[in-house]
Amino acid sequence: MTKPLFGAAACVILALCLSLPLAAATREDVIAWIANPAAVVPPDAGTTLTQADIATVAAYLPPGYAQEFDFPALKMEIEAVTPYAPHASYLEASAKFAGQATLAADDALENYTAGKPFSDEQVAAATPQQAGVMIAWNRIHRWQYYGWFADEISQYYLRGGHPDARPAVPGLNGGGKLDRHIIQNYKRVYLNRLAMLADHDYRTDAADSDERLYKDHVEFLEPFDVKGTTFVIERPLDAHEEDQVNSYLPTERRVRRLSAQERADVFMGSDMTIDDFEGYSGRVLDFEWTYLGQRDVLSVVNARSPQQQMFGPSSRVPDDRWQVRRCHAVELKPKFAAHPYSSKIIFFDVETMNSPVAIAINRDGHVWRIFSALYTLPIQAAGGVEALETSVPRWTATIATDVLKDTSTVSVTRVGTVNPTMTRRDIEQQFNVSTLTSGR
Repeated sequence: MTKPLFGAAACVILALCLSLPLAAATREDVIAWIANPAAVVPPDAGTTLTQADIATVAAYLPPGYAQEFDFPALKMEIEAVTPYAPHASYLEASAKFAGQATLAADDALENYTAGKPFSDEQVAAATPQQAGVMIAWNRIHRWQYYGWFADEISQYYLRGGHPDARPAVPGLNGGGKLDRHIIQNYKRVYLNRLAMLADHDYRTDAADSDERLYKDHVEFLEPFDVKGTTFVIERPLDAHEEDQVNSYLPTERRVRRLSAQERADVFMGSDMTIDDFEGYSGRVLDFEWTYLGQRDVLSVVNARSPQQQMFGPSSRVPDDRWQVRRCHAVELKPKFAAHPYSSKIIFFDVETMNSPVAIAINRDGHVWRIFSALYTLPIQAAGGVEALETSVPRWTATIATDVLKDTSTVSVTRVGTVNPTMTRRDIEQQFNVSTLTSGR
């Protein structure tokens, strides 16, 4: 590969980050990494990074995360950056409504219809606080078509510190001790702000599309002790309203509504909260936002296969191909005083607005949890995106790691994800809270 070239200040930062114990990385280390990009030549497409190239890895992955890749068997295949453009309908809506969206005094999004709420020029001209909020709204309203379904997600709960152990399940090819394996399915549908529905006022004809932005449906299928546990999460269009999170617990045989505070608790014993799904799935107004600038970040955006492979000492490092992607860096701080995070630093791909890495900081200022989401790119035809149903980057895996406890939750799809066209009947049958107890 190309020989790395270091600036003097960057050398000091990289050397310090690589010498830190994993749990010792701090918020200040991450902020410094963003503010002082290392003068390291990006790895060439077609090359493979190994442990000997860990300094290059650390130039393109933030402190706390880069250390995960420092092991003898490391191989990171580098591919050329693939340009990504959302579907033409999203680009048309973005152009049609350009400059109309505004931020209210409390950061709520106003005068927004569809497409990308804020242009790159608006973000660049804003204050760090305004720009951070703009990026947050651009993330919420990224191109997603009707949403996505994953019929079978394997969720593995792993403990590190067991390099000689083997999880002995498909896809987990490194060390680590497997404590638990849960299988679930996941569905999300968007009801409003849909760029491809210009002839239908940018919304579906579902009964509550004038009140809801999207709905999530999560059902646990295995093992027996969680089978049937189901969640329906409804995000209101009004940013001031709380999400409605309803859960069905078979042991209690009733539907229970979760409070806003419970959103900050770990989800089903994993290393993430509801707000950590895909790196960030929270409510914008629950946080204070600051834009930190842009950085190039190593990302899995074009995974080889939906059946994600993991390796490393704890089977939580993707064994895949990587691109160096330009990302927005933002920091959010919870307004909820009892929230376990003091802040969270998130990197959003400037083209897809997906998050290749997000870092939660604990109340002592240390890197606590790291979230990495992996995708495959849309299927392209010779003239561009082939069809609406294949125009969205498809999620393949999320790795949530608690670096202080040395545990992780690795969630992978075993059958791939799809972006189906949804009818009113589909939506009301699959996402209606009243059906949570049907047949049980």
